[in-house]
Amino acid sequence: MTYTFKLSRRLAVSRESAVLAAWVMVAACAGDSTGPDTNVNSFGSPALQVTPRKVTIETNQPVLFRGHIVGLESGAVLTPIAWVSSGGLIRSDGTFSSTSSGTFKVVGRGRGWKQVDTATVTVVPPADLVRLQIAPDTATLAVGESRPYTATGYLQDGSATSVGVTWSSKGGTLDPSGLFTAGDSAGRWRVIATNASSGLADTAFVRIESPPAPAAPTLVSVVLAPGSASLTTGGSKTFAAYGRNSVGDSVAVPVTFQATGGTISSTGLYTAGTVGGNFRVIASASGLADTAPVALTAPSQPGTTVSGLPFGTYGGWDGARLLTSPTDFSLSSQSLTASVIIDRINAARSNKVKLVLAMTGGKHENYLTDGVFDRSKWDARLATYNTAAIRTAVAQGVADGTIVGANVMDEPHVSGMGDGNTWGPAGTMTKVRVDSLCQAVKTLFPTLPVGVAHQHDKFEPQNSYRVCEFLIDQYSSRLGDVTTWRDAGLALGRRDHMAILFSMNIINGGLQDKDGVWDCSGTGGLGELAPNCSMSPQQLRSYGAVLGPAGCGLLMWRYDVEYMARLENLQAFRDVKALLAGQPPRTCGR
Repeated sequence: MTYTFKLSRRLAVSRESAVLAAWVMVAACAGDSTGPDTNVNSFGSPALQVTPRKVTIETNQPVLFRGHIVGLESGAVLTPIAWVSSGGLIRSDGTFSSTSSGTFKVVGRGRGWKQVDTATVTVVPPADLVRLQIAPDTATLAVGESRPYTATGYLQDGSATSVGVTWSSKGGTLDPSGLFTAGDSAGRWRVIATNASSGLADTAFVRIESPPAPAAPTLVSVVLAPGSASLTTGGSKTFAAYGRNSVGDSVAVPVTFQATGGTISSTGLYTAGTVGGNFRVIASASGLADTAPVALTAPSQPGTTVSGLPFGTYGGWDGARLLTSPTDFSLSSQSLTASVIIDRINAARSNKVKLVLAMTGGKHENYLTDGVFDRSKWDARLATYNTAAIRTAVAQGVADGTIVGANVMDEPHVSGMGDGNTWGPAGTMTKVRVDSLCQAVKTLFPTLPVGVAHQHDKFEPQNSYRVCEFLIDQYSSRLGDVTTWRDAGLALGRRDHMAILFSMNIINGGLQDKDGVWDCSGTGGLGELAPNCSMSPQQLRSYGAVLGPAGCGLLMWRYDVEYMARLENLQAFRDVKALLAGQPPRTCGR
């Protein structure tokens, strides 16, 4: 959840000759013309790539090098780089120049990455040119296609010589080596090379062709939502179905519903039968179909589950009691190991406490290798729960309402923030990748609602989850008006067919104290670091009244013994709990 972060540690770059020698390899001889090296190295995933990879310049001509991380699921991303060179001068922003000629190596090292990458720069003296020539002089490219251009200088005697040039074109982009990438505007465009010292120039032409008109999309799948359901016998659940076409768009399709273990109407209303067991709902259209498993259980005995909407904190429950009073909270979010999860589920049921499981929770560093999310470590942790006893205990907990759902990851958007609070460079995590985590949990526990914790506007808000079913969405006063913020979260939930489990940052989420003296006077007390303040009892009540009834429950970050023990806070907690107890319960699944 939300943390107060320290500043990222700076990458110390040694300039000692021994380190430089380890970074820089012997340079290969350059060719006779200025142009890109199209034989690009093959990188693992992910890896650093420096561009341009090979370039010729003249003495005192600057050239800008850039670095990208490639091989991530979201594609190449620009990353901060530490630079060294075997000659000349390279600034911290990647700008290289040299007062003397020669062939040099430019080495970039991405911050937080072990991989380094090397580019070659050939520096030549200015020559008395009589003309400049670009090759090729004409080319035809599709939108987004790339083509290398070279520039060669010619002397009075007709001999060719290497030269440094600058490139320009309005039809696309050119890197310093002459690699042209076509833009999205069709037509005939100029590619211009200009010699750095003499000002001589030459022009080539490139024709950019519009992409062919796409064929009409076809229906490729039917998607049933929710993907699974848990009901008591005699209960009901509304299912919906839509199609997905060949270009990935969701489209409306007329479907036929079928069901076992109960009945389903033509509009998708499923009514469970009187016998418990595992059953199915099927939606079909145009020869395609999707199936959702339905688990039916007999109704629980009166008084064994929590009525209304659950309200509680992250942590703070030792398996037998809450640290304050069993009447104060009815929900706990915890990271439980496989060795204790069954006992905790049973204890929660006996104490009328609901659980949000974090089977793959805990510190980020548990799932990192060299500062980057390591899926194999995450999978290994999840595999420890793959026993018949745990699968049965989880299914029973979901069926009787003890288990609200499972949180597969906290704050997937955090990157490069230091102190272990990162998942790697920006772009390491995507909604597609988090969806794959939700799918992995869903494969082991088909009836368990799966979700993720991050603020609704912090992580690829333009994209949608397809598998994850709920979002733990945390509010702080500094995010603005609570009603406006709540409504934006609910709108995203409606768009993506997700439930929202709202949360409040009670320890650091009060009004910040920015008057120059961090005393949090008139607030709920000091936060963890300036200028944060804790929420006051009145904020607990007002924010809880806005957020709690709108979601499938309400959590608070985090359990703090001193804060929870204050009588004024205890009363505020009880007031919020009483309000939520009178609300109709709702599932955090689809």
